Amino acid sequence: MYLAQIAPYVTYPPRLGGDHRTHGLVKEFPELGDTVERFCQGGSPAMYKSLDLRREVGIADGYTEYRHLHPLHELLKAPMLLGYPNVFQSGALRLANDGLGRMLDEADVVLVREPWQTPYVLDRTDDETPVVFSSHNVETERFGDIHQPVFEEWFERRVDDLERRSVQDADAVVCTSERDADVYREQYDPGGPILVAPNGTYEDDLREHRPDSDRAKQIRERYEIPADATVCLFMGSNYKPNVEAAKSVCDIALEMRDRTPPVHFLVLGSVGNSLSADRLPGNLTTTGYVEEDFEAHFDAADIALNPMRSGGGTNIKLIDYFARSLPVVSTPFGVRGLEVCGDKEVVVAEIDEFAAAIDTLREEPKRSKELGAAGRRLANEQYTWESASQHLREKLHELFGPF
Repeated sequence: MYLAQIAPYVTYPPRLGGDHRTHGLVKEFPELGDTVERFCQGGSPAMYKSLDLRREVGIADGYTEYRHLHPLHELLKAPMLLGYPNVFQSGALRLANDGLGRMLDEADVVLVREPWQTPYVLDRTDDETPVVFSSHNVETERFGDIHQPVFEEWFERRVDDLERRSVQDADAVVCTSERDADVYREQYDPGGPILVAPNGTYEDDLREHRPDSDRAKQIRERYEIPADATVCLFMGSNYKPNVEAAKSVCDIALEMRDRTPPVHFLVLGSVGNSLSADRLPGNLTTTGYVEEDFEAHFDAADIALNPMRSGGGTNIKLIDYFARSLPVVSTPFGVRGLEVCGDKEVVVAEIDEFAAAIDTLREEPKRSKELGAAGRRLANEQYTWESASQHLREKLHELFGPF
């Protein structure tokens, strides 16, 4: 099978959750004999910052990412800097699409990430080539939570139009969970089957927690965290629902600033850039985006936090915590769409109960270790990119093969 995958921006190497899903869903296809070519509509800030302006990147045998770098793509993404949805990208493809036409003509199956580019792909693809809409979130829900200062109603209608057409006109839809699939069935009239490929983690990331490692100790020393402190980790990119959650972490840190032994909070990732440095409690450290010693930050932590209250899809960060055997405290919203058993793999609590949950885990190290082990087992059994990719490939072959 030759699969053409369409993404709104550069994906590889993956940095954000959406990139991991885009890559993770197809990573096993070339291993099993298929060819994957990904068309990326423009670049990413990280790519331009590093001056990595390569147009074509070989990821593996039979797996290539083609980057169509064009000023129009970057210009029409500008509203995203203000938190608006990426609603103009289908229009941009109508004017700037070098290389995409060949991919669509040669493809056995086209997999389009999110609804932003799907209308163009549906209009450009012949009736014999199946188009599969790959949903990362229910976008009408995601942007329904994010209020904008101007043109809010227009953007909401536009998101609904794009998502409706993607669900109703695609030959199949891929969702992150049965919960999202049910929303699509209730909200729209799907034109084809809805497949569930859950978010995941990589098999190579499944491991035991290593709090006594030299690198973990060095991370604590780097951020001047007291040796006897319980470290609570929150991880995220600079994305509005994550920013909301990070502010909740600040509130929890303030509430727990006088605990003995101390509790220290570590905010990992670019979400920390959204917090005012002069208003951070003394027991909270932000790291910014981290590439070097990324894994050691998980080992430097004792407890992981997932205080999400808005957004769409399922939380990849929660599965990443599970993979590293960390005990997790999460809001009910944070575990939506995942088949977790509260208090077995994760402690589920409302925001105002997080401090008490953290205290309980501090006092019960055996239970903390059991939670971490149970979370890792769950990730291994149900939530790896490798298994999701293999399952998706099998379904595409069943639905649209033989190739």
